[in-house]
Amino acid sequence: MKVWVCMCSVTLLLMSCQSYKNVPYLKDAEEVCQRTQQEKLYDAKIMPKDLLTIVVSCTSPELAAPFNLTVATGSNVTLNYTTTQPVLQQYLVDNDGKINFPVLGELSVGGLTKKQTEQLVVEKLKPYLTETPIVTVRMVNYKISVIGEVAHPGTFIISNEKSESFGSIGNGRRYDSVRTS
Repeated sequence: MKVWVCMCSVTLLLMSCQSYKNVPYLKDAEEVCQRTQQEKLYDAKIMPKDLLTIVVSCTSPELAAPFNLTVATGSNVTLNYTTTQPVLQQYLVDNDGKINFPVLGELSVGGLTKKQTEQLVVEKLKPYLTETPIVTVRMVNYKISVIGEVAHPGTFIISNEKSESFGSIGNGRRYDSVRTS
């Protein structure tokens, strides 16, 4: 009887081992990549308390200069190197979804996507510029929310707007579900 129990135990132990290739969340990685590329990517909407940078570009930089405010910091004031980039002005979206943009004044951007905001700024700039400018909007404080039975749930600020679940929350921790906000 003891031998039979021992044999069953050993058999169960050997059968329970799986290779890493059979782990469900890493299985068929190529199929997941193809499916992800086919799905429409989520385009985040601008919300109150978001920080934005807005860059206006055109063929004559002096025409765009009034719209591209820079911030003087200790590092870019004391150094006179031509390779240092100026720090761009950041715009805080207020509780009503508005920002105060130079020359144009108050713009209502709450609830818009980055692309919609770029189009709005281009339309508002038409009376001030002789050519159609290129406007780039970036979210500086992009956030993700980690929920579920996890080691550290909460909202985290990440520096890259386009981030994958494994890359953005990995750091040696285990998370069960991720929701972007």
